Amino acid sequence: MSVQSQSLARTASESLPALRTVAELAARPVRFVAFWVATLLPFTYLPMLATGVVTTHRVAFAGLVCLNAVAFVAGHGYNSPE
Repeated sequence: MSVQSQSLARTASESLPALRTVAELAARPVRFVAFWVATLLPFTYLPMLATGVVTTHRVAFAGLVCLNAVAFVAGHGYNSPE
């Protein structure tokens, strides 16, 4: 192994914790938004059912339900003790 490749390997291993920190910082707002989307989106279902939008826009309603499921998964770890 050459001196240059050892230096690159050392630099990469030293920057790995910094990248993890950046990833954790970036994930926090995503979890926050996903948690609140998953929490508040079901409140739109009742008015949609009452007005009949569900029967006329089935694909859009199915998309909202899928979005809600994805938001539940993405926001699952929000505000949990680490």
